[in-house]
Amino acid sequence: MGEKSLTEERVLSPEEFVSGYQYITGYLKEGLPLHDVLKRALKYFEDQFDDSYCTIMLLNQDGDEFIDGVTYTLPDDIIEQFKYINLYDGLGTCGTAAIRGDFIVTEDVYHDSKWDSYHHIIEPHQLRSCWSVPVFRPGTDELVAIFAMYSKVPKYPSQQEIDTITAYNDLIGLIVSNYRIYDSGETEVIDESNGHHYELAENYVQSIKDAIKNGDIFPYYQPILKSNGSELYGVEALARWEHPKYGLIPPVDFISEAEENDFIDQLDEEICRKSCLEMKQLMDETGDRFNLSVNISAIHIRKENFAERMESILDETGFSAENLSIEITETSLIENLKDVAVTFQHLKNLGIKISIDDFGTTYSSLNYLKYLPVDTIKLDKAFIHDVDKSPIDRRICKTIIQLGTDLNLDVIAEGVECSQHLSIIRDFGCDIYQGFYFSKPLTLEGWKTYYSSF
Repeated sequence: MGEKSLTEERVLSPEEFVSGYQYITGYLKEGLPLHDVLKRALKYFEDQFDDSYCTIMLLNQDGDEFIDGVTYTLPDDIIEQFKYINLYDGLGTCGTAAIRGDFIVTEDVYHDSKWDSYHHIIEPHQLRSCWSVPVFRPGTDELVAIFAMYSKVPKYPSQQEIDTITAYNDLIGLIVSNYRIYDSGETEVIDESNGHHYELAENYVQSIKDAIKNGDIFPYYQPILKSNGSELYGVEALARWEHPKYGLIPPVDFISEAEENDFIDQLDEEICRKSCLEMKQLMDETGDRFNLSVNISAIHIRKENFAERMESILDETGFSAENLSIEITETSLIENLKDVAVTFQHLKNLGIKISIDDFGTTYSSLNYLKYLPVDTIKLDKAFIHDVDKSPIDRRICKTIIQLGTDLNLDVIAEGVECSQHLSIIRDFGCDIYQGFYFSKPLTLEGWKTYYSSF
C-alpha cells in the first residue's frame, strides 16, 4: 500500500473545536515562547488519539528543505536526522505532502519506496505509518511547515484524526509563521509577505514611534455593508504605515511592537483621531450618517483614563459618539472583566457603541455578552473561510448568528470573500457583511469614491 490523498469533510463538533482552541492558545495568553506553544499543540493532538506521535517540521524560505522542528513524545533527534535533506530526494510521506501541497497518507512505510532511505530513523521508535499535512501561512499559499502524525501500527487515519488536524491547520500556520520570525533567533523584523527585512529591532521600535509622530501611520477604510451589499452599514478604520523605504507596511508588522513596548495607546488614538476627523468631514459634506468602527488594543482599554481619552477625541474632532464603535478582540479580554465592564459602561454613557471582534473563538464569549454592554459581535473570519465546504463551520456560524439575533445584537460576518459565503450567511439570518468580496481596505480617496456609489 502506498500514499492516499484525503478529501473527506470534517466532522469535528463546535464544542470540540473550541475546547482544543482554548487549550492550544492557553500558552499564548501566558506569554510563553512559541516553541512551547507548538509543543502544547502536539500534546493536544497526541492526547486525542491512541498510539499517535506527532511532529511539526519547518521549511526553509524556498520550501525545499526542513530546517527545524518540534516534537512532543518522540525525541528531538528524529527532527535532527530529517533536517537539510532536499524534499525532492524522496523524503517519505512528509516530502510528498510538501511537494504536492496536499494531505498524504502512507499506511505502511515499509511498503513505500520513498521511505527506504529513512528506515534507520523510524525503526528505533517502531513507527509503521505516517500521514502528513501541509501547513500554510494563513491567507497565503506559502508553505511554512509539515505536520506529521505517526503510529506504531500500519493504519489509515480515522475521520476524527483527519477532522481534528484539518480544523486547527490555520491556527498552527499562524503560530509557525510567528515562530519562524520571533523564536528562531532572528535579529531583524521580517515582513514575510514581501520579503523585506526592515531593520534591527531596537531601531524598528523607534521608527514606529517616529511614524506615529510624523503622521506616516494612518487609517485605511474597509466598507461594512448590508442587504446583499446594496446598503452601507458603516466602515472600519484599519491602521497602515507608509514607510519611506519599504512602502506600505501592514498592521501585523507593527501593532504587536507598539503593544509590547507600551505605546499602543498613542497608535490607537492617532488612528481614532484621524478617522473621526476624516469621516466627520465626509458626513458634513454629504449630510449622511454611518457607523465608524475603530480597533482598540485591550492593553489600551484597560488603562484608567481610556474612556476620558475617547471623550477628549470626540470633543476635539466634533465626531458624534452615536456614530463611533469601539472594536476590541475578544481573545484579549479574558482577564479583568470587572474593570473592563466599568470602562465599557462609561463609553456607553457617552453614546459610543461596543463591538467584540473574533467572536466565538474562546470559552469566554458568553461571559462577554453576560457582563459587558455589547452592541455588536463580529463573526470571526476563520469560521467564514470554509463555510461553503465545512458542515462544522456552517453549524458554528448559524449558532452564533442565531444567538446574536436572540439578544438583539448586530452580527457582522467578517471575511466574506465569495458569493457562496454571502449566500450561506444570509440564509442563516446575517445581514451585515465585510470582506474582499465587497472591497479591500481603501485609502481615504478610494473610500470616498466607493462611498459615492451609494
